[in-house]
Amino acid sequence: MPYIHVSRTPGRTLADHHAVQALVGRPEGKLVSIAGEADAALHVIDVWQSRGQADRFAAEVLFPAFRKLDLAPGSDATYIEFETDDVDVDLLAL
Repeated sequence: MPYIHVSRTPGRTLADHHAVQALVGRPEGKLVSIAGEADAALHVIDVWQSRGQADRFAAEVLFPAFRKLDLAPGSDATYIEFETDDVDVDLLAL
């Protein structure tokens, strides 16, 4: 079942996000990733094929990359996570 992960990380920027993405590449199972800045924070919305794929990627690749780049989220970061069977993306409109 598709899994959605939404993060809000105060003090981080799109440049930080791009640095992490350059290190980790495009992981298997990630369907959509949207990132932007608002209210002095980085906001990222990721849509995965499954929660298991997202969890493995976070543990094995993402968190080590955060540590390597000294960009680990602070204690003020917030997250919303949920599974859904209602994902509709019109890739032809992009």
